Amino acid sequence: MAVSTFMDKRISLLAATGLATLSLGAAAPALAAEPAFPLSGPSAQVLQPYPDAGPAKERSLRYDLSYVGPGNSFPGEFTITVDLSKVAGVASVRLDPAKPRPDCTASATAIVCKQQGLSVGHGSNSFDLLVSSAQGSKNGATGEIAVTGKVTGASVTPVTTKLTVGGPDLHMGELKLKADVTAGEQQDLPLAFANRGTLPAKSVALELGASAGLEPAEAYDNCLRRDSVGNGATTVCLVEGEFLPGESYRLSPDSPLHLKTTERAYRDTLRYGVVPDPAPSKDAPSGKPATGKKLTLVKASAAVPVTESNLDPRAATRAEDTDLNPRDNERSFDFTAKGAKADFEAVTASPAGKVGDTVVAELGFRNKGPAVISHLASGESVARTDVVMPAGVQVTDVPPNCRAVNADGSDRKELLGAPRYFCDAGLFAGVGGAYANHFAMKIEKAVADAKGSVTVGEPVPGGTKLHAFDPVAGNSTAAFTVEVKTGASPSPSASASASPSPSASVSASASATVSSSPSAAGGTGGNLASTGSSVGPIALGALAAVVAGGALYVGARRRRSGGHA
Repeated sequence: MAVSTFMDKRISLLAATGLATLSLGAAAPALAAEPAFPLSGPSAQVLQPYPDAGPAKERSLRYDLSYVGPGNSFPGEFTITVDLSKVAGVASVRLDPAKPRPDCTASATAIVCKQQGLSVGHGSNSFDLLVSSAQGSKNGATGEIAVTGKVTGASVTPVTTKLTVGGPDLHMGELKLKADVTAGEQQDLPLAFANRGTLPAKSVALELGASAGLEPAEAYDNCLRRDSVGNGATTVCLVEGEFLPGESYRLSPDSPLHLKTTERAYRDTLRYGVVPDPAPSKDAPSGKPATGKKLTLVKASAAVPVTESNLDPRAATRAEDTDLNPRDNERSFDFTAKGAKADFEAVTASPAGKVGDTVVAELGFRNKGPAVISHLASGESVARTDVVMPAGVQVTDVPPNCRAVNADGSDRKELLGAPRYFCDAGLFAGVGGAYANHFAMKIEKAVADAKGSVTVGEPVPGGTKLHAFDPVAGNSTAAFTVEVKTGASPSPSASASASPSPSASVSASASATVSSSPSAAGGTGGNLASTGSSVGPIALGALAAVVAGGALYVGARRRRSGGHA
Protein backbone atom coordinates (compact mmCIF):
# COMPACT_ATOMS: atom_id res chain seq x y z
CA MET A 1 0.00 0.00 0.00
CA ALA A 2 1.48 3.41 -0.97
CA VAL A 3 2.08 5.86 1.86
CA SER A 4 1.54 9.26 0.22
CA THR A 5 -0.81 11.99 -0.80
CA PHE A 6 -0.08 15.05 -2.89
CA MET A 7 0.48 18.18 -0.87
CA ASP A 8 0.71 21.07 -3.30
CA LYS A 9 0.70 23.74 -0.63
CA ARG A 10 3.94 22.65 1.03
CA ILE A 11 6.69 22.77 -1.57
CA SER A 12 8.98 25.76 -1.86
CA LEU A 13 12.30 26.10 -3.59
CA LEU A 14 15.08 28.62 -3.31
CA ALA A 15 15.90 30.14 -6.73
CA ALA A 16 19.62 29.47 -6.46
CA THR A 17 19.45 25.95 -5.11
CA GLY A 18 15.84 25.10 -5.24
CA LEU A 19 14.78 22.88 -2.38
CA ALA A 20 12.17 22.77 0.32
CA THR A 21 12.03 25.69 2.73
CA LEU A 22 12.43 25.49 6.48
CA SER A 23 10.39 28.36 7.84
CA LEU A 24 11.91 30.71 10.36
CA GLY A 25 8.58 31.38 11.96
CA ALA A 26 8.88 35.16 11.59
CA ALA A 27 5.79 36.92 10.28
CA ALA A 28 6.08 39.80 7.85
CA PRO A 29 6.19 43.22 9.52
CA ALA A 30 2.85 45.01 9.57
CA LEU A 31 2.53 48.18 7.58
CA ALA A 32 2.87 51.09 9.99
CA ALA A 33 4.28 54.59 10.20
CA GLU A 34 6.96 53.43 12.61
CA PRO A 35 9.67 51.00 11.52
CA ALA A 36 9.21 47.30 12.26
CA PHE A 37 12.30 45.16 12.90
CA PRO A 38 11.86 41.38 12.47
CA LEU A 39 13.24 38.74 14.78
CA SER A 40 14.11 35.51 12.99
CA GLY A 41 14.91 32.06 14.27
CA PRO A 42 13.92 28.41 13.85
CA SER A 43 10.23 27.57 13.85
CA ALA A 44 10.90 24.11 15.34
CA GLN A 45 13.61 22.06 17.00
CA VAL A 46 13.66 18.40 17.99
CA LEU A 47 15.70 17.34 21.01
CA GLN A 48 17.34 14.06 21.92
CA PRO A 49 15.43 12.42 24.80
CA TYR A 50 17.08 12.75 28.19
CA PRO A 51 19.63 9.92 28.48
CA ASP A 52 19.72 7.25 31.17
CA ALA A 53 23.30 8.24 31.94
CA GLY A 54 25.38 11.34 31.24
CA PRO A 55 24.30 14.85 30.28
CA ALA A 56 21.60 15.63 27.73
CA LYS A 57 22.77 16.56 24.23
CA GLU A 58 22.41 20.26 23.55
CA ARG A 59 21.30 21.81 20.27
CA SER A 60 22.16 25.34 19.23
CA LEU A 61 19.54 27.95 18.31
CA ARG A 62 20.38 31.33 16.80
CA TYR A 63 18.06 34.32 16.71
CA ASP A 64 18.69 37.45 14.65
CA LEU A 65 17.24 40.93 14.96
CA SER A 66 17.38 42.46 11.49
CA TYR A 67 17.52 46.12 10.53
CA VAL A 68 14.89 47.07 7.97
CA GLY A 69 14.42 50.63 6.84
CA PRO A 70 16.15 53.66 5.38
CA GLY A 71 19.70 54.35 6.38
CA ASN A 72 21.98 51.92 8.17
CA SER A 73 20.97 52.09 11.84
CA PHE A 74 18.35 52.84 14.47
CA PRO A 75 19.49 54.48 17.73
CA GLY A 76 16.94 53.18 20.25
CA GLU A 77 17.56 50.78 23.13
CA PHE A 78 16.19 47.32 22.39
CA THR A 79 14.99 44.87 25.01
CA ILE A 80 14.81 41.25 23.80
CA THR A 81 12.95 38.76 25.99
CA VAL A 82 13.11 34.97 25.66
CA ASP A 83 10.01 33.58 27.41
CA LEU A 84 10.77 30.14 28.90
CA SER A 85 7.54 29.66 30.81
CA LYS A 86 6.11 27.18 28.29
CA VAL A 87 9.12 24.86 28.26
CA ALA A 88 9.23 24.13 31.99
CA GLY A 89 9.70 20.39 32.47
CA VAL A 90 10.27 19.94 28.73
CA ALA A 91 13.58 21.63 27.95
CA SER A 92 16.53 23.37 29.55
CA VAL A 93 17.59 26.62 27.87
CA ARG A 94 20.66 28.77 28.46
CA LEU A 95 22.76 31.38 26.70
CA ASP A 96 25.69 29.92 24.80
CA PRO A 97 28.74 30.68 26.97
CA ALA A 98 31.02 30.38 23.94
CA LYS A 99 29.24 33.39 22.41
CA PRO A 100 28.65 35.72 25.34
CA ARG A 101 26.31 38.68 25.12
CA PRO A 102 26.68 41.71 27.35
CA ASP A 103 23.71 43.09 29.28
CA CYS A 104 21.82 39.79 29.54
CA THR A 105 20.14 38.38 32.64
CA ALA A 106 18.66 34.90 33.01
CA SER A 107 16.09 33.34 35.32
CA ALA A 108 14.07 30.13 35.33
CA THR A 109 11.31 31.74 33.27
CA ALA A 110 13.06 34.23 30.98
CA ILE A 111 16.28 35.52 29.44
CA VAL A 112 16.37 39.29 28.95
CA CYS A 113 18.99 41.06 26.85
CA LYS A 114 19.39 44.77 26.19
CA GLN A 115 21.05 46.27 23.16
CA GLN A 116 21.81 49.86 22.35
CA GLY A 117 20.98 50.60 18.74
CA LEU A 118 20.51 48.36 15.71
CA SER A 119 22.59 48.42 12.56
CA VAL A 120 22.72 46.72 9.19
CA GLY A 121 24.18 43.22 9.25
CA HIS A 122 24.41 40.54 11.90
CA GLY A 123 26.87 39.58 14.60
CA SER A 124 26.00 42.04 17.35
CA ASN A 125 22.35 41.78 16.28
CA SER A 126 22.16 38.04 17.04
CA PHE A 127 22.29 35.79 20.08
CA ASP A 128 22.69 32.05 20.57
CA LEU A 129 20.95 29.64 22.92
CA LEU A 130 21.79 26.06 23.91
CA VAL A 131 18.74 23.83 24.35
CA SER A 132 18.39 20.25 25.63
CA SER A 133 15.63 18.02 26.93
CA ALA A 134 14.87 18.43 30.63
CA GLN A 135 15.50 15.66 33.11
CA GLY A 136 12.29 13.71 33.56
CA SER A 137 10.80 14.85 30.24
CA LYS A 138 8.89 12.30 28.20
CA ASN A 139 9.29 11.29 24.57
CA GLY A 140 6.91 13.42 22.51
CA ALA A 141 6.58 16.24 25.07
CA THR A 142 6.38 19.70 23.51
CA GLY A 143 6.81 23.31 24.55
CA GLU A 144 7.67 26.60 22.91
CA ILE A 145 10.10 29.46 23.24
CA ALA A 146 8.66 32.89 22.48
CA VAL A 147 11.16 35.64 21.61
CA THR A 148 9.87 39.21 21.66
CA GLY A 149 11.36 42.68 21.53
CA LYS A 150 10.60 46.26 22.50
CA VAL A 151 12.06 49.60 21.49
CA THR A 152 10.74 53.14 21.66
CA GLY A 153 9.64 54.46 18.28
CA ALA A 154 9.50 51.11 16.51
CA SER A 155 8.07 47.62 16.76
CA VAL A 156 9.76 44.24 16.83
CA THR A 157 8.16 41.25 15.12
CA PRO A 158 8.34 38.21 17.45
CA VAL A 159 9.28 34.63 16.65
CA THR A 160 8.26 31.35 18.28
CA THR A 161 10.16 28.05 18.29
CA LYS A 162 8.36 24.78 19.04
CA LEU A 163 10.51 22.30 20.98
CA THR A 164 9.81 18.56 20.89
CA VAL A 165 11.48 15.89 23.00
CA GLY A 166 12.32 13.10 20.60
CA GLY A 167 11.66 13.05 16.89
CA PRO A 168 12.40 11.27 13.64
CA ASP A 169 15.93 10.21 12.79
CA LEU A 170 15.85 9.53 9.07
CA HIS A 171 18.85 7.75 7.59
CA MET A 172 19.30 7.91 3.80
CA GLY A 173 20.43 4.62 2.33
CA GLU A 174 23.55 4.53 0.18
CA LEU A 175 23.03 4.25 -3.58
CA LYS A 176 25.29 1.88 -5.50
CA LEU A 177 25.52 3.72 -8.80
CA LYS A 178 27.69 3.45 -11.90
CA ALA A 179 30.38 6.11 -11.72
CA ASP A 180 31.63 6.05 -15.34
CA VAL A 181 28.81 7.25 -17.57
CA THR A 182 28.17 8.38 -21.12
CA ALA A 183 25.82 11.01 -22.48
CA GLY A 184 22.29 9.73 -23.04
CA GLU A 185 22.35 6.79 -20.65
CA GLN A 186 20.06 6.37 -17.63
CA GLN A 187 20.37 4.46 -14.40
CA ASP A 188 17.96 3.59 -11.62
CA LEU A 189 17.77 5.69 -8.45
CA PRO A 190 16.30 3.32 -5.85
CA LEU A 191 16.01 5.85 -3.03
CA ALA A 192 15.33 4.34 0.39
CA PHE A 193 15.57 5.52 3.98
CA ALA A 194 15.04 4.29 7.52
CA ASN A 195 13.58 6.02 10.59
CA ARG A 196 15.88 5.30 13.53
CA GLY A 197 14.29 7.94 15.76
CA THR A 198 11.76 7.95 18.57
CA LEU A 199 8.79 9.57 16.77
CA PRO A 200 7.20 9.20 13.32
CA ALA A 201 7.60 11.74 10.55
CA LYS A 202 4.29 13.04 9.21
CA SER A 203 5.79 13.97 5.85
CA VAL A 204 9.15 13.79 4.12
CA ALA A 205 10.93 15.74 1.42
CA LEU A 206 13.10 13.67 -0.92
CA GLU A 207 15.82 15.85 -2.41
CA LEU A 208 17.98 15.53 -5.50
CA GLY A 209 20.67 18.10 -6.21
CA ALA A 210 22.17 17.35 -9.63
CA SER A 211 25.02 19.23 -11.25
CA ALA A 212 24.83 20.39 -14.85
CA GLY A 213 25.36 17.04 -16.62
CA LEU A 214 22.71 15.10 -14.68
CA GLU A 215 18.93 15.28 -14.47
CA PRO A 216 16.03 13.13 -13.24
CA ALA A 217 14.26 11.39 -16.13
CA GLU A 218 10.78 11.47 -14.55
CA ALA A 219 8.45 14.28 -13.49
CA TYR A 220 5.79 13.98 -10.79
CA ASP A 221 3.11 16.38 -9.61
CA ASN A 222 4.40 16.37 -6.04
CA CYS A 223 7.95 17.11 -7.19
CA LEU A 224 9.23 20.54 -8.09
CA ARG A 225 12.42 21.21 -10.03
CA ARG A 226 14.30 24.48 -10.16
CA ASP A 227 17.18 25.12 -12.54
CA SER A 228 20.28 26.92 -11.25
CA VAL A 229 21.24 29.18 -14.16
CA GLY A 230 22.76 26.44 -16.29
CA ASN A 231 24.72 24.88 -13.44
CA GLY A 232 22.36 22.03 -12.69
CA ALA A 233 19.01 21.71 -10.97
CA THR A 234 17.51 20.76 -7.66
CA THR A 235 14.35 18.72 -7.26
CA VAL A 236 12.27 18.18 -4.13
CA CYS A 237 9.44 15.67 -3.86
CA LEU A 238 7.08 16.11 -0.91
CA VAL A 239 5.32 12.97 0.31
CA GLU A 240 2.82 12.83 3.18
CA GLY A 241 2.25 9.81 5.36
CA GLU A 242 3.31 8.31 8.67
CA PHE A 243 6.89 7.11 8.56
CA LEU A 244 7.30 5.09 11.73
CA PRO A 245 10.34 4.56 13.97
CA GLY A 246 12.04 1.24 13.27
CA GLU A 247 10.71 1.03 9.71
CA SER A 248 12.36 1.50 6.31
CA TYR A 249 10.76 2.99 3.19
CA ARG A 250 11.52 2.96 -0.52
CA LEU A 251 10.08 4.31 -3.76
CA SER A 252 6.89 2.61 -4.87
CA PRO A 253 7.37 0.42 -7.97
CA ASP A 254 4.83 2.55 -9.85
CA SER A 255 6.80 5.79 -9.25
CA PRO A 256 10.46 5.07 -10.00
CA LEU A 257 13.25 7.59 -10.43
CA HIS A 258 16.04 7.38 -12.99
CA LEU A 259 19.07 9.62 -13.45
CA LYS A 260 19.91 10.71 -16.97
CA THR A 261 23.38 11.75 -18.14
CA THR A 262 23.28 14.65 -20.64
CA GLU A 263 25.83 16.00 -23.12
CA ARG A 264 26.73 18.65 -20.52
CA ALA A 265 28.28 15.98 -18.28
CA TYR A 266 31.99 15.99 -17.42
CA ARG A 267 32.68 15.53 -13.72
CA ASP A 268 29.35 15.64 -11.99
CA THR A 269 27.84 15.13 -8.56
CA LEU A 270 24.45 13.96 -7.36
CA ARG A 271 23.52 14.96 -3.84
CA TYR A 272 20.50 13.13 -2.44
CA GLY A 273 18.77 13.34 0.91
CA VAL A 274 15.59 13.09 2.96
CA VAL A 275 14.19 15.67 5.41
CA PRO A 276 11.37 14.92 7.87
CA ASP A 277 8.44 17.26 8.44
CA PRO A 278 9.46 20.24 6.28
CA ALA A 279 7.55 23.34 7.36
CA PRO A 280 4.71 24.62 5.15
CA SER A 281 5.32 27.65 3.00
CA LYS A 282 2.98 30.25 1.54
CA ASP A 283 5.23 30.27 -1.55
CA ALA A 284 4.22 26.75 -2.59
CA PRO A 285 3.09 26.55 -6.23
CA SER A 286 -0.55 26.03 -7.01
CA GLY A 287 -2.46 24.90 -10.07
CA LYS A 288 -3.76 21.77 -11.72
CA PRO A 289 -1.61 18.62 -11.78
CA ALA A 290 0.67 18.57 -14.81
CA THR A 291 1.33 14.87 -15.22
CA GLY A 292 -1.35 13.09 -13.21
CA LYS A 293 1.41 11.07 -11.52
CA LYS A 294 2.69 11.27 -7.97
CA LEU A 295 5.87 9.98 -6.45
CA THR A 296 4.95 7.62 -3.61
CA LEU A 297 6.67 5.57 -0.92
CA VAL A 298 6.03 2.12 0.51
CA LYS A 299 7.47 0.15 3.40
CA ALA A 300 10.62 -1.71 2.44
CA SER A 301 10.71 -5.43 3.00
CA ALA A 302 14.34 -5.25 4.12
CA ALA A 303 15.79 -2.74 6.56
CA VAL A 304 17.96 -0.01 5.09
CA PRO A 305 21.54 -0.52 6.37
CA VAL A 306 22.76 2.25 8.65
CA THR A 307 26.17 3.46 7.46
CA GLU A 308 28.06 6.72 7.80
CA SER A 309 27.30 9.48 5.32
CA ASN A 310 30.11 10.41 2.96
CA LEU A 311 29.40 14.13 3.39
CA ASP A 312 31.39 16.40 5.64
CA PRO A 313 29.28 16.76 8.82
CA ARG A 314 29.59 20.52 8.53
CA ALA A 315 27.79 20.37 5.17
CA ALA A 316 25.07 17.90 6.21
CA THR A 317 22.83 20.35 8.05
CA ARG A 318 19.65 20.42 5.97
CA ALA A 319 17.46 18.65 8.51
CA GLU A 320 18.93 19.97 11.74
CA ASP A 321 15.65 21.48 12.94
CA THR A 322 13.45 18.41 12.48
CA ASP A 323 15.79 15.39 12.63
CA LEU A 324 17.56 14.03 15.72
CA ASN A 325 20.72 13.31 13.74
CA PRO A 326 20.90 15.44 10.57
CA ARG A 327 24.38 14.15 9.73
CA ASP A 328 23.05 10.98 8.04
CA ASN A 329 20.16 12.47 6.05
CA GLU A 330 22.23 13.26 2.96
CA ARG A 331 24.76 11.60 0.69
CA SER A 332 26.55 12.35 -2.56
CA PHE A 333 27.91 10.41 -5.51
CA ASP A 334 30.45 11.52 -8.12
CA PHE A 335 30.34 10.69 -11.82
CA THR A 336 32.83 10.94 -14.69
CA ALA A 337 31.49 11.25 -18.23
CA LYS A 338 33.41 9.24 -20.83
CA GLY A 339 33.99 11.11 -24.09
CA ALA A 340 32.94 14.50 -22.70
CA LYS A 341 33.61 17.40 -25.08
CA ALA A 342 33.93 21.13 -24.44
CA ASP A 343 35.22 23.65 -26.96
CA PHE A 344 37.33 26.32 -25.24
CA GLU A 345 37.69 29.31 -27.56
CA ALA A 346 40.24 32.07 -26.98
CA VAL A 347 38.71 35.54 -26.94
CA THR A 348 40.42 38.91 -27.23
CA ALA A 349 39.82 42.63 -27.48
CA SER A 350 42.04 45.11 -29.34
CA PRO A 351 41.98 48.59 -27.77
CA ALA A 352 43.24 51.78 -29.38
CA GLY A 353 45.03 54.93 -28.17
CA LYS A 354 47.95 57.19 -28.82
CA VAL A 355 51.46 56.95 -27.43
CA GLY A 356 51.39 57.66 -23.69
CA ASP A 357 47.80 56.46 -23.21
CA THR A 358 46.82 53.60 -20.93
CA VAL A 359 44.31 51.29 -22.57
CA VAL A 360 42.45 48.25 -21.28
CA ALA A 361 41.60 44.87 -22.78
CA GLU A 362 39.77 41.79 -21.53
CA LEU A 363 41.62 38.69 -22.65
CA GLY A 364 40.37 35.21 -21.87
CA PHE A 365 38.28 32.35 -23.21
CA ARG A 366 34.75 31.10 -23.72
CA ASN A 367 33.36 27.62 -23.14
CA LYS A 368 31.29 26.78 -26.22
CA GLY A 369 30.27 23.45 -24.74
CA PRO A 370 28.52 21.18 -24.79
CA ALA A 371 30.06 20.01 -21.48
CA VAL A 372 30.19 22.10 -18.34
CA ILE A 373 33.74 21.79 -16.99
CA SER A 374 34.10 21.64 -13.22
CA HIS A 375 37.15 20.88 -11.10
CA LEU A 376 35.49 21.50 -7.74
CA ALA A 377 36.55 18.12 -6.39
CA SER A 378 40.22 18.38 -7.38
CA GLY A 379 40.59 22.09 -6.70
CA GLU A 380 42.59 22.55 -9.91
CA SER A 381 42.02 25.33 -12.41
CA VAL A 382 39.90 24.28 -15.38
CA ALA A 383 42.22 26.10 -17.77
CA ARG A 384 45.18 28.40 -18.14
CA THR A 385 45.05 31.49 -20.30
CA ASP A 386 48.48 32.24 -21.77
CA VAL A 387 48.64 35.94 -22.71
CA VAL A 388 51.56 37.22 -24.80
CA MET A 389 51.76 41.02 -24.97
CA PRO A 390 52.44 42.83 -28.25
CA ALA A 391 55.63 44.83 -28.59
CA GLY A 392 55.39 48.52 -27.75
CA VAL A 393 53.14 48.29 -24.67
CA GLN A 394 53.89 48.07 -20.95
CA VAL A 395 51.44 46.28 -18.64
CA THR A 396 50.46 48.56 -15.75
CA ASP A 397 47.66 46.59 -14.08
CA VAL A 398 47.39 42.80 -13.79
CA PRO A 399 44.41 40.66 -12.66
CA PRO A 400 44.96 38.94 -9.29
CA ASN A 401 44.63 35.48 -10.83
CA CYS A 402 47.52 36.08 -13.25
CA ARG A 403 51.27 35.79 -12.75
CA ALA A 404 54.04 37.29 -14.81
CA VAL A 405 56.51 35.09 -16.71
CA ASN A 406 59.37 35.69 -19.08
CA ALA A 407 58.92 35.34 -22.83
CA ASP A 408 59.97 31.68 -22.67
CA GLY A 409 57.47 30.91 -19.89
CA SER A 410 60.03 30.80 -17.09
CA ASP A 411 59.33 32.39 -13.72
CA ARG A 412 59.67 36.13 -13.27
CA LYS A 413 59.60 38.19 -10.06
CA GLU A 414 58.45 41.54 -11.43
CA LEU A 415 54.68 41.56 -11.99
CA LEU A 416 54.30 44.68 -14.13
CA GLY A 417 55.80 45.14 -17.56
CA ALA A 418 56.17 41.44 -18.30
CA PRO A 419 56.06 40.14 -21.87
CA ARG A 420 53.81 37.24 -20.96
CA TYR A 421 51.25 36.19 -18.31
CA PHE A 422 49.73 32.91 -17.15
CA CYS A 423 46.20 33.27 -15.77
CA ASP A 424 44.24 30.63 -13.85
CA ALA A 425 40.62 30.33 -14.90
CA GLY A 426 39.16 29.07 -11.62
CA LEU A 427 37.34 25.83 -10.86
CA PHE A 428 34.30 26.11 -13.13
CA ALA A 429 33.50 26.94 -16.76
CA GLY A 430 29.83 26.98 -17.70
CA VAL A 431 28.58 26.69 -21.26
CA GLY A 432 28.37 30.09 -22.92
CA GLY A 433 30.32 31.72 -20.14
CA ALA A 434 33.25 33.94 -21.10
CA TYR A 435 36.05 34.27 -18.54
CA ALA A 436 38.11 37.41 -19.07
CA ASN A 437 41.28 38.73 -17.49
CA HIS A 438 41.38 42.52 -17.44
CA PHE A 439 44.75 44.03 -18.37
CA ALA A 440 45.75 47.70 -18.45
CA MET A 441 48.59 48.59 -20.84
CA LYS A 442 50.49 51.82 -21.46
CA ILE A 443 51.31 52.49 -25.10
CA GLU A 444 55.02 53.36 -25.12
CA LYS A 445 55.68 53.36 -28.86
CA ALA A 446 54.26 52.27 -32.18
CA VAL A 447 55.68 48.99 -33.47
CA ALA A 448 54.71 47.93 -36.97
CA ASP A 449 52.70 44.71 -37.17
CA ALA A 450 53.02 44.08 -33.42
CA LYS A 451 50.65 41.37 -32.27
CA GLY A 452 49.92 39.66 -29.04
CA SER A 453 48.08 36.41 -28.49
CA VAL A 454 45.78 34.59 -26.12
CA THR A 455 45.94 30.80 -25.84
CA VAL A 456 43.67 28.71 -23.65
CA GLY A 457 44.50 25.16 -22.63
CA GLU A 458 45.61 22.77 -19.94
CA PRO A 459 48.48 24.12 -17.80
CA VAL A 460 51.88 22.56 -18.52
CA PRO A 461 55.39 23.77 -17.64
CA GLY A 462 56.16 26.80 -19.77
CA GLY A 463 52.68 27.25 -21.20
CA THR A 464 49.61 25.23 -22.19
CA LYS A 465 48.50 22.25 -24.22
CA LEU A 466 45.14 21.51 -25.79
CA HIS A 467 42.68 19.98 -23.35
CA ALA A 468 41.87 16.33 -23.99
CA PHE A 469 38.17 17.25 -23.91
CA ASP A 470 38.55 20.08 -26.46
CA PRO A 471 37.58 18.83 -29.94
CA VAL A 472 38.55 22.05 -31.77
CA ALA A 473 42.25 22.93 -31.83
CA GLY A 474 41.90 25.79 -34.28
CA ASN A 475 40.26 28.32 -31.96
CA SER A 476 42.31 27.84 -28.81
CA THR A 477 44.62 30.71 -29.84
CA ALA A 478 43.64 34.18 -31.04
CA ALA A 479 45.68 37.26 -31.91
CA PHE A 480 45.13 40.78 -30.67
CA THR A 481 46.66 44.16 -31.39
CA VAL A 482 46.86 47.57 -29.74
CA GLU A 483 46.13 50.19 -32.37
CA VAL A 484 48.38 53.25 -32.06
CA LYS A 485 46.67 56.40 -33.27
CA THR A 486 48.02 59.86 -33.94
CA GLY A 487 46.51 63.20 -33.04
CA ALA A 488 44.10 63.78 -30.17
CA SER A 489 43.94 61.02 -27.58
CA PRO A 490 40.86 58.86 -28.19
CA SER A 491 38.87 57.09 -25.53
CA PRO A 492 39.90 53.45 -25.11
CA SER A 493 37.78 51.19 -27.26
CA ALA A 494 37.74 47.62 -28.46
CA SER A 495 37.99 46.70 -32.12
CA ALA A 496 37.84 43.41 -33.94
CA SER A 497 40.77 41.14 -33.28
CA ALA A 498 42.38 38.72 -35.66
CA SER A 499 40.56 35.47 -36.19
CA PRO A 500 41.79 32.48 -34.20
CA SER A 501 44.35 30.44 -36.06
CA PRO A 502 44.62 26.66 -36.23
CA SER A 503 48.40 26.96 -36.53
CA ALA A 504 49.40 29.59 -33.99
CA SER A 505 52.89 29.43 -32.50
CA VAL A 506 54.18 31.49 -29.59
CA SER A 507 57.79 32.54 -29.95
CA ALA A 508 60.20 33.15 -27.09
CA SER A 509 59.80 36.90 -27.42
CA ALA A 510 57.37 39.57 -26.41
CA SER A 511 55.17 39.01 -29.44
CA ALA A 512 53.37 36.07 -31.00
CA THR A 513 53.08 34.87 -34.56
CA VAL A 514 49.42 34.21 -35.25
CA SER A 515 48.11 33.70 -38.76
CA SER A 516 44.57 34.66 -39.65
CA SER A 517 42.32 31.93 -41.02
CA PRO A 518 38.77 32.40 -42.37
CA SER A 519 37.96 28.82 -41.39
CA ALA A 520 38.51 29.47 -37.70
CA ALA A 521 35.99 30.68 -35.15
CA GLY A 522 34.85 33.57 -37.24
CA GLY A 523 36.55 36.95 -37.03
CA THR A 524 34.96 38.99 -34.28
CA GLY A 525 33.15 36.01 -32.77
CA GLY A 526 35.95 35.55 -30.28
CA ASN A 527 36.12 39.16 -29.08
CA LEU A 528 35.35 40.70 -25.71
CA ALA A 529 34.74 44.41 -25.38
CA SER A 530 37.02 46.42 -23.12
CA THR A 531 35.48 47.80 -19.94
CA GLY A 532 36.72 50.01 -17.17
CA SER A 533 37.17 47.43 -14.43
CA SER A 534 40.43 45.83 -13.34
CA VAL A 535 39.43 42.55 -11.75
CA GLY A 536 39.74 39.06 -13.13
CA PRO A 537 38.68 36.62 -14.13
CA ILE A 538 35.32 38.16 -14.95
CA ALA A 539 32.52 35.68 -15.51
CA LEU A 540 30.45 37.07 -18.36
CA GLY A 541 27.07 35.38 -18.70
CA ALA A 542 27.94 32.56 -16.29
CA LEU A 543 27.26 31.94 -12.64
CA ALA A 544 30.12 29.96 -11.13
CA ALA A 545 28.00 28.46 -8.36
CA VAL A 546 27.13 24.79 -8.49
CA VAL A 547 24.68 22.45 -6.95
CA ALA A 548 27.41 20.14 -5.69
CA GLY A 549 28.10 21.08 -2.13
CA GLY A 550 25.53 23.85 -2.19
CA ALA A 551 22.69 24.21 0.24
CA LEU A 552 19.96 21.67 -0.39
CA TYR A 553 17.58 23.08 2.19
CA VAL A 554 17.89 26.80 2.47
CA GLY A 555 14.97 29.21 2.16
CA ALA A 556 15.21 31.98 4.75
CA ARG A 557 16.96 29.58 7.07
CA ARG A 558 18.23 30.43 10.48
CA ARG A 559 21.92 30.93 10.92
CA ARG A 560 23.59 28.27 12.97
CA SER A 561 26.29 28.78 15.51
CA GLY A 562 29.56 26.96 15.19
CA GLY A 563 29.98 27.93 11.53
CA HIS A 564 27.00 25.99 10.15
CA ALA A 565 25.00 27.59 7.39
